[in-house]
Amino acid sequence: MNDLALGREGTPHLASGLTTMQGRFFVVTCFGLVFLNCLTFLYHLTGSTVFNVLSNSTSLLLILWSAHHVLITNEKNYFYNALLTLACIFTGTSYLVNFGSFELSDGLKLVSIYSFYVAGRGMSERMQLPEKRGIYMLAALPLIFRVVGQTHVYTSIEYPDVFSYFPNTNTAALYFSALFFALSPWFGNRVLVAQFINAAIMNRVGPALATIVSIGLWSFFPLRPQVFVVLILLACASIAVHAFGALDRLLTGLNAIALIWSLDPSTVARMTTKQLIDLTGTTDMSAFFRITHWTNIWQIYSSLGPGGILFGYGASRTGVLTVLPLPPHNDYLRVLAEYGLLNFLVFVVFVFSIVFSLKDRAAKTMYTVLLIYFLSENLIDNFTSMTLFFSYAGRFTSPKWRARDLPKA
Repeated sequence: MNDLALGREGTPHLASGLTTMQGRFFVVTCFGLVFLNCLTFLYHLTGSTVFNVLSNSTSLLLILWSAHHVLITNEKNYFYNALLTLACIFTGTSYLVNFGSFELSDGLKLVSIYSFYVAGRGMSERMQLPEKRGIYMLAALPLIFRVVGQTHVYTSIEYPDVFSYFPNTNTAALYFSALFFALSPWFGNRVLVAQFINAAIMNRVGPALATIVSIGLWSFFPLRPQVFVVLILLACASIAVHAFGALDRLLTGLNAIALIWSLDPSTVARMTTKQLIDLTGTTDMSAFFRITHWTNIWQIYSSLGPGGILFGYGASRTGVLTVLPLPPHNDYLRVLAEYGLLNFLVFVVFVFSIVFSLKDRAAKTMYTVLLIYFLSENLIDNFTSMTLFFSYAGRFTSPKWRARDLPKA
């Protein structure tokens, strides 16, 4: 207190205090996420809503923590500050336009990704050993739960694909992808190997395919003779995996697109599973239902008036309005339909501007996996994963971070 009252003589102490506070952003964020996931662990282990309330409160505190650092950051990036401001304005307007039909917690999750990014960009201190340990703890928690616990929150009928305390293996794969992204400066291209192991353990073709596409995409720039060698190898690998049936789900989805043009979503919803199997020729209905659902969402959204087009029909309302009582399973479409065109434009500019600012090849590849995966899942709902992806993306794209030598593995 005395230092603050000393005017110019107290300034060095104040500056030192601010530096110390700024240096703790990632450490506190990582261990805050560890605490949050411990509460989630206990919630699923006991089924007690007390732990759910505490975990939601912890999420809110972490959002406020990021907002605090947005305000005190020394780096004033007008572009991303403007995107954060617009996201807050447009999301708030969507809340008012759809008052009573808007899930506020979902709106906070959407806005928080901008806040964590701007905070991480402004507080781009060197990576510290404690935060690395925090990330390792985040990796260990769901694995420990899978060994010692059994969820009392998800039922096997509603959630047949549960992994630990995640509702399905897709969100579990995303969670570990976010951890690999945060660790990419330490481990470089080894995180890509870990990502393929992640996809294999989760038995998910999507993450593996998205990683392959990401690697292939960024291998084009700059064009080198090795690029064409890689393309040939990828072509051979694609032929091989197709021969083993690994692309069957993708082909099923493409065939479903053709069927959607001739079927109304309400017609599909009335059909029995046997009729759908006979129609599509496969028992894998996930791709078919996704495309049917997306068509239905687009029909509802495109029929709204000007206010609905601009500000959507309300966060978390898709499952109520559509024939199939499900969330969109496509975050681009979700932002467009639930939050409106203005929010969608800000979101697209934001997430794609980041990928072109990332310089580290492994980090760029893992972030591109996220952009691809946005097309088929509800990833914004996954608070820990989004916090890791966007706070570390802020750090990795900061001019201060790019100007210094990256830490060695």
